[in-house]
Amino acid sequence: MTAPALPADLESAVDWMVLLSSGSVAAADRTRFEQWRQADPRHAAAWDTVNTAVKASFSMLERGEQRQAAGAALLTPPARRRMLRNALALALTAGGVAALADRQTPLRTLSADLRTGTGERRAYTLEDGSELTLNARSAVDVDFSAGVRRVRLRAGAVYARVAADAARPFIVSTADGEVQALGTVFNVARADGASLASVVEHSVEVRAGGQRRVLQAGEGVRFDAHGLGQPDAALADAAAWHDGMLVVHDEPLGVVVDALRPYRRGIIRITPEAARLRVLGAFPLDDIPRTLESLRQTLPISISAVGGWFVSIDLRDPRAEK
Repeated sequence: MTAPALPADLESAVDWMVLLSSGSVAAADRTRFEQWRQADPRHAAAWDTVNTAVKASFSMLERGEQRQAAGAALLTPPARRRMLRNALALALTAGGVAALADRQTPLRTLSADLRTGTGERRAYTLEDGSELTLNARSAVDVDFSAGVRRVRLRAGAVYARVAADAARPFIVSTADGEVQALGTVFNVARADGASLASVVEHSVEVRAGGQRRVLQAGEGVRFDAHGLGQPDAALADAAAWHDGMLVVHDEPLGVVVDALRPYRRGIIRITPEAARLRVLGAFPLDDIPRTLESLRQTLPISISAVGGWFVSIDLRDPRAEK
């Protein structure tokens, strides 16, 4: 089987992977590799892609002897190393197909009662008349009984407009705690091992880690399994996604990129140095190229792409401006 063609940067990255894994690499080769990787953000992005694909391919080998054979192949002479290069290209393509499939539709939440794909916001009307809007790449399970209306947020964010029912409280639960409606409109989101609740109209009660707090309209709070943070009016803007906007109050660029990823089918990579930059502003979620360009113009960053599906964000090299 002939290995499929890859973009030039990925072809180079595969060749470097084969050389560096050959067991006969010289110090000069490592120096040349580092020079290549650092010469262009697209090279670094391509190397990360290949490295991830190879690790994923090795983890899928079920038997020990398969892993041993694969490892031994990395030490073969040049002629057989060319065969390995083709195998790596195929593995990369297979891994890329799986990754891109997940970027289209999150595979881990396919069993959810209600869910959205990448770049998709969707509104649902529940059996009691309550309305839920899911952010991109979000998922919930709905469990209504005679005594309680419960929505379990599995991923992403949900915006709830709750119909009145004095006999059945309306609760949105996450892995970190739960939010009970005391009024009508609120937002709950989960990411990076923590949750966030913000109130648009009326009030809610948030319960987590044995603590509880009532939030009023215009307030928000973060919470996890250990308890509640302090109410913060700035967190109320966390619900801006409902209107297609991302509103940021002095947040790290890495947090901003995390909020953009659900709206882009490709992969966005950001270096740790760039991720620490602070951002303030409002950005459209439905036009990611425009948002990225706005960030590029206002921050000392460079943005490059590998093909149409991989974006790399790095600190701008001052030497490039001279």
